Amino acid sequence: MPRTERPLDCEDTEIGSFAADLRRLRDKAGKPSYRELASRAHYSAATLSDAAGGKKLPTLAVTLAYVQACDGDGQEWEQRWRAIAAPPEPRGEAPYVGLKAFQKEDADRFFGREKLTAKLVELVEERSFVGVFGASGSGKSSLLRAGLLPRLDNALIFTPGVQPLDECAVRLAQATGDSAVVLRSELTDPAALGLIARQHDLVLVVDQFEEIFTLCGPEQRDWFVEALVGAPRVVIGVRADFYGHIGRHPALVEALEGAQVLVGPMTADDLRRAITEPAQRVGATVESALVTRLVADVAGQAAALPLVQHALVETWHRRRGMTLSLAGYEQAGGVDHAIARTAEAVYSQLTHRQQLTARGTFLRLIALGEGTEDTKRRAAREDLDAEVLERLANSRLVTLTEQHAELTHEALIRSWPRLRDWIAEDRDALRVHHQLTEAAAQWGGDRDLLYKGARLAQAAELSPHSLSEPERAFLTASQADGRRRARRVRVVVSVLSVLVLLLAGTVVFAAVKAGEATQQRNDALAGRAATEVMRLVPTDPLKAARLALAAHAVTPAPVTRDAVLNADAAWQTRAVTPRPGLVGGFLTMSTNSEFLIAADGAGPASIVARWDAEGTVPPKIGDQVVQVRLTDDDRRAFTFEKSGPVRIWDMADPRSPKELGTISLPRPSHSFSVNRDGTMAAGVVLQDEIGLGQAFLWDLRDPAHPVETQLPGTHVFAAAVAPSGEEAVVLTRTEPQRKLFADIWDLRNGGRYIRTSLTVPDQTIALAVSNSGKQLAGWTSTGITVWDIAGVPAVWGTVPRVAADTRNFLFSADDRQIAVQNAASVDVWDISARGEAVTAGSFGGFRGAADGLRYRDREKAFSVVDGQPATWSLHTDLDKVKAGLCREHAIELTDEEWRRYFPDVKRMPVC
Repeated sequence: MPRTERPLDCEDTEIGSFAADLRRLRDKAGKPSYRELASRAHYSAATLSDAAGGKKLPTLAVTLAYVQACDGDGQEWEQRWRAIAAPPEPRGEAPYVGLKAFQKEDADRFFGREKLTAKLVELVEERSFVGVFGASGSGKSSLLRAGLLPRLDNALIFTPGVQPLDECAVRLAQATGDSAVVLRSELTDPAALGLIARQHDLVLVVDQFEEIFTLCGPEQRDWFVEALVGAPRVVIGVRADFYGHIGRHPALVEALEGAQVLVGPMTADDLRRAITEPAQRVGATVESALVTRLVADVAGQAAALPLVQHALVETWHRRRGMTLSLAGYEQAGGVDHAIARTAEAVYSQLTHRQQLTARGTFLRLIALGEGTEDTKRRAAREDLDAEVLERLANSRLVTLTEQHAELTHEALIRSWPRLRDWIAEDRDALRVHHQLTEAAAQWGGDRDLLYKGARLAQAAELSPHSLSEPERAFLTASQADGRRRARRVRVVVSVLSVLVLLLAGTVVFAAVKAGEATQQRNDALAGRAATEVMRLVPTDPLKAARLALAAHAVTPAPVTRDAVLNADAAWQTRAVTPRPGLVGGFLTMSTNSEFLIAADGAGPASIVARWDAEGTVPPKIGDQVVQVRLTDDDRRAFTFEKSGPVRIWDMADPRSPKELGTISLPRPSHSFSVNRDGTMAAGVVLQDEIGLGQAFLWDLRDPAHPVETQLPGTHVFAAAVAPSGEEAVVLTRTEPQRKLFADIWDLRNGGRYIRTSLTVPDQTIALAVSNSGKQLAGWTSTGITVWDIAGVPAVWGTVPRVAADTRNFLFSADDRQIAVQNAASVDVWDISARGEAVTAGSFGGFRGAADGLRYRDREKAFSVVDGQPATWSLHTDLDKVKAGLCREHAIELTDEEWRRYFPDVKRMPVC
């Protein structure tokens, strides 16, 4: 019996009504099953069912096939489809502000922040200094301008800009009618701002207060803070990621105590009001499906307001009649893509020359963050191309005043990938250019302000085509001044050189002799210390490391370098107190070297920790455990038992492991792998004696109830899950061709389908997926092949040889190396470039078998040697070795030790 068709969720929308009428047409045709319709229409039953599902508008071809299969009028339905699919011409002024902040004149369409506005007004009446904090895009500026200002009798709002003193003078002149020049002279005294504000009963509202940290110099910043704190009534709006900067000014901290308003994400009800009320004011309606979708798309996002407003403006331009529809919203790109689509549309309409100009314009309007997000900055209009600027302003990407231009909202930085890429390409050059812009603006012909030295050299490397006329004039003057000063310096140096040469002869001889004697003494002392280091290495590695670092500081020579490296190796491979019975079984260790897990197959696995006292009975996990796996963060362990089960353990506290769940297997498994956090596993359950079986996946997000999926195929050799858990690779032999294939399964969003396949060598033993998921490695008895699987699979490179006793191989964290674990050594290969891999080193000489290799970066390997944990340094970079010893242990000789080993040598720092 066919399944009942699911009811439509939103029949009141255009797409919902279209789907409902398709269903009625099918009912009129006798309600044939979708399988029967598929045979008539030559489309799958699922495609035809989706066409009448109401989720999206079907294609015209599918619609006509559906209608013809139901004996409908194809011409009528084509006209109806085109009426829905084709967006109308934009018309009418939108009741939404888009990326711009709400202004005082927009108060009648500012909805959703009524409660927060009332709270802010009440706080401003009670306190003399109030701070409004919130993330970029949370609506701070709109709250101040459209919420607070209409409720104040006499308020002055402005932003600090590069020169807050000048900005205050200009704004006060506009408000009071006084001369800006006179006011600027008076305002050099910070107390004058408070006096003027009291005389005119002004409330000073400072929006984008964070500009004093991104644009102002220290002198202007300190003046502005002192002036504001002394004013009678002040409100500042600050981006939340600059809250720590506020804390660096005690006066601000004291003034803001108990007088702060936090602008957080809008509630669902507030969002609905912000969406529907402006439309209702102009007689328009918003589909309920669109309201629900918008609320769901931005729920909990603090920076959602400009995104919502811009998406609504674009949806308004695509409305039908006076109804804003879900279809129009989706055509605009929704909240996530509307801004980027608008910016890309404007950019693509420019000529190539204009596109280059637009790029330079946008970069001039960005202030680079220092430990904070990048922000917008104002630039003088005279420095920018007027034609391009007008195009950007008409699209509301840029806002213009009489003299300045700035980005309409910082959401453009976050939401437009092209702009983010421009910023990331050369942040250093962009920072130098911004500094040059400010220096040129302050120059005024003063030679003392011209660039010199390193700053001049950096600015000279900027492209001349990117500079404005004032910047080019300033740089040219700086270079000319530099040449004049260089000529004067050469004359002075020539005279002084003659005098120095006369004096130098009498001094050099004595200095050379004294230096030679001192060096000979230091060399002898350092050599003796290096010999003492080698004596201390087996018994006291920490003291050996202290002495080796000191010897190398006294005399950086090959003998002291070797002493440092040997001391580091001894310290890194220090062992826990030996535990009898550990050697010979399977061992693995944590990445911090603090505990290891030992298993011998005869009983439970033991957890042995560095902190255990002699005689401590270690915790046990599992039964008849033959192998153990730890996740990358050491928070989960997997024990493999002879009888088949794989048990999952919580290792947050290794002293008290907790069993989380069990993977029940009908037969033993091999090639078992887990992703980096242990939430997805893959393995092969054996079916015959030659190692063939079936591949299984286990979803372990709820380890107490693993969700098992059996993948197709019965001739599976190996299976591996990617570290991300989003992909799995299955190694399968086909019959009768007996070829090996690696099938790459896409597991994202609960899916289970093969993304791609590739043929691998017949002798492939095991597979591994790189940390990025973009590479696959296959291990044979003669070497390792690496494939690029980001797109169409292709061979990336090869590791030309592996040892006969190879046990394991792992990618480094950045996928640029592969570490190959042999019985008593570790070989590291560089695979960063295509082609044959280059050896990066071989580290071995282990006294016994090395097992449980865990390779996390390109500097350290963690393994078990002779039953004990060891951390191996995989480089001989002396600076890194010294930095590591100093960072981890702050190794310094005591004063007494220094005098004993290096008498008459002035103590010098080694870390």
